[in-house]
Amino acid sequence: MTILLCAILLLAVPEPKPAPDFIDIVTTNFTKWDLNHNGSLSPEEIDRLVIEPSIKGDEAAAIGAIKTMLRLGYSVPPMTLDYFKQSAPKAEKTDDATAEGRPEVRYFGGPNWNKGFEIARKRIADPNRDLFRYPTVDLKQFKQGMLGDCYFVSMIGALVNKQHDAVRRMIAIQRNGMIKVSFADNETIVIPPLTDAEIATSSTTGEEGTWVAVFEKAFGTLRQAQFPEVHKEGVASDAIAFGGTMLTTIRVLTGHESEQFLIKSSVQVSGKGEYKFQLRAQPQEITRMTRDKLKNALSKKKLVGAGTYPEAQPPGISSRHAYAIIGYEQQGDQVVIWNPHGNTHKPKGAPGLENGYPTENGIFKVPMKDFVQIFGALEIELDISATTTGVRSGKTSGGR
Repeated sequence: MTILLCAILLLAVPEPKPAPDFIDIVTTNFTKWDLNHNGSLSPEEIDRLVIEPSIKGDEAAAIGAIKTMLRLGYSVPPMTLDYFKQSAPKAEKTDDATAEGRPEVRYFGGPNWNKGFEIARKRIADPNRDLFRYPTVDLKQFKQGMLGDCYFVSMIGALVNKQHDAVRRMIAIQRNGMIKVSFADNETIVIPPLTDAEIATSSTTGEEGTWVAVFEKAFGTLRQAQFPEVHKEGVASDAIAFGGTMLTTIRVLTGHESEQFLIKSSVQVSGKGEYKFQLRAQPQEITRMTRDKLKNALSKKKLVGAGTYPEAQPPGISSRHAYAIIGYEQQGDQVVIWNPHGNTHKPKGAPGLENGYPTENGIFKVPMKDFVQIFGALEIELDISATTTGVRSGKTSGGR
C-alpha cells in the first residue's frame, strides 16, 4: 500500500507555477531600476531601461507597460514602490469571454498597469522576431500601434500599396547584427536590434514581423539627430510619437517633395480662439478640384495622404488623424482609403456621413461628395527631388 501511494505521488504532475503579475515584477526589480536610488522611478530612468538589451521577458514587459502609460499622457504621482503596490494590485483571474474585446488600457480612472503588462508580455512572447515573415507585405496585416505616428504609418501604407517590396529593400541586417535602414532621401541610419521593451512599446504589425517597429526606431533616430535640441530626451520612438507631418514622411520614403492641397479653411468664431472649418470653395467646385488632384496623383502612382481636422467625424473615422489614399473608383465616384489603425467598422444603418462606412482592416470607400466633408487637406507627392534633409547639411525637413 505504501509503495503504491509513493508511486502515485511520483506520477502526479505538479501544478504549473502561476505567471508573475505586474506588481511581482516591479517589486523584484524596483531597486535595480531606481538608477539614482532616490526611491522613485523617473521617466528618464524608464527610457534608459527601455533600450537596455539585457532586460528581457517579463521584466521588459513591465518596463514597456510603464513607458506606454507615460507616453499616453497619464498624470501619475511619484512612481515609488508604494505607489505601484496601491495602483497595481495583483490581477484578478477571470474567464470572462469578453475580456479580449476590451480596450488595451483604461483611459479614465488612471492607468491599468495589469492590462498594459499583459499586452506587452504577449508581444514579447511572440517567438518569431523576423523582420518579414512573408515574401510580400500586405496592407491588411500591419497597423499603427499606440504611438501617435499616424502621419508616418499612413504613408508607409501608401508606399506598400504602391510597391509591395519597397520597404523590404530599405532594410538590411548587417553581419554584426546591426540593422541598416536606407531612406530614399539619401539618409542611412544604423540601429541596434530592437530590445524586448522596444518591441513592447512600438507599433503592432499583425503577422508581418518587426519591420514597422524597426522603421519607427530608425526614423526616430534620424529625427533625434536632425533636431537634437527638440529631442534631447526620450527614446528614439518618442521623437515621432506625438504627431508630425506627412510631408516629412513622403520625403524620407520617396526622396521627393510634396504639396499640400487644402480642402477646408479655418474661420475664427469667437474671440476666445475658437475655430470652425469650412470648405474653401463651393461644394461642387471643391469636389471637382479634389477629384482632379487625386486622379492625377494616383494615375502617376504618387503617394497621397489625407488628414482630418479636430471636428466631429462619422463613426469609424478619427479626427486629427492621417490616412493613406490608395485608390479612386470612377464607378460610384469613390475614394479608397486606408486607416493606419487597421480598424473594422460596420455601419448601423445606411453607409454615409451619419453611420460611417463599411471598413475592414482599415480599408474603406467614401463617395467624393462625402470625402470633402470629412477631410481637411491632402498631402501629394510631387516629381520634384527633395532638398536634403540630412544631418550632414544641417538642414531640416520642414513640417506642418
